Amino acid sequence: MVTVVREAKGWSQTDLANAAGVTQGFVSKVENGLTELTAERLMAFAAALDCPAALLTNHDAQHGIEVSCMFHRRRHSKITVATAKKIEAVSHLTRITVDALLDGVDVGADTGLGRMDIDEFGGDAAHIAQLLRARWRIPSGPIDNLHAMLDAHGVVVVVRDLDSTAQDAFSTWPRERVPLIVVRAGLPADRERFTLSHELGHMLMHVIPNPEQEQQADLFAAELLMPADDIRPELDGLTTGDFHRLMELKAQWKVSIGALIQRAKTLELISDRQFREFRIKLSKLGWNTVEPIDLPPERSCLLDRVLDVHRTRDGFSDDELARIAYMTPEAFRRHYLHDTSRGAEKGTVRI
Repeated sequence: MVTVVREAKGWSQTDLANAAGVTQGFVSKVENGLTELTAERLMAFAAALDCPAALLTNHDAQHGIEVSCMFHRRRHSKITVATAKKIEAVSHLTRITVDALLDGVDVGADTGLGRMDIDEFGGDAAHIAQLLRARWRIPSGPIDNLHAMLDAHGVVVVVRDLDSTAQDAFSTWPRERVPLIVVRAGLPADRERFTLSHELGHMLMHVIPNPEQEQQADLFAAELLMPADDIRPELDGLTTGDFHRLMELKAQWKVSIGALIQRAKTLELISDRQFREFRIKLSKLGWNTVEPIDLPPERSCLLDRVLDVHRTRDGFSDDELARIAYMTPEAFRRHYLHDTSRGAEKGTVRI
């Protein structure tokens, strides 16, 4: 746990040694299980790492890390080893926090999720997305509010800073625990929706990771958000002069223009040449990074309901909730309570 919390802060062993008043060699021995932290030094490490001592000594939390199967959604840009370690450590701590907060709380959601191993479906990610839409009784056409849909089926969504634009999200779904998606704060609504769908696909389909899993998760997300039978008539006859039409479809389907163009190519409604021309035009317009039309943001409310249960049923204060979450009160308020920078609408939760 010392290693996890240290890496979540982006610190080296030397950084921790300096902050805790010990040698780097002592930190190494602690992290390799060669010596124990007791009494004064335990408190010194907790103070240096800005976390409760209980987190560093929680063996249940460590077990939770070991059984987690984690998936990432990363952009094409490279990510450094240090940043990757930091993000994975943050994912472990988020998993610990969510599990602790949910312990003893019935969120009243009918998950209806159930794993669907991609290998058992012949690698057909689109078919799995179709089955999920049927299982969740999603009407044909666009999904109006993806966050609300995930809330209703017990998928926990956490929005937080990941300190890297190379990582959009990660997800974990250990056995006997709730599915959890952590998505990077600041994503446009269209990209956030596709990212959440991508991670949902991972958790459903990939019991064992495989080399094609990223493409499969993209195909799942595309079919979930833009079912082929529904979107094909809308994209039929698309030409590189139809950007006004694409902007209208973006507002209707709540996906990016880039995703619509990719969908048209996947469904063989445009040629490879047209696809290349579309990409060139997007680049010239500067829409590869920032597209026109800001879609209204969506908010997850599931964790808000959990906090409300703790406050009303159990009478817990925010400081007590912080202790449950294995966080200091300051960190809990900073990362976990409502993020006003994303709007005043109730439901934004950051850990």
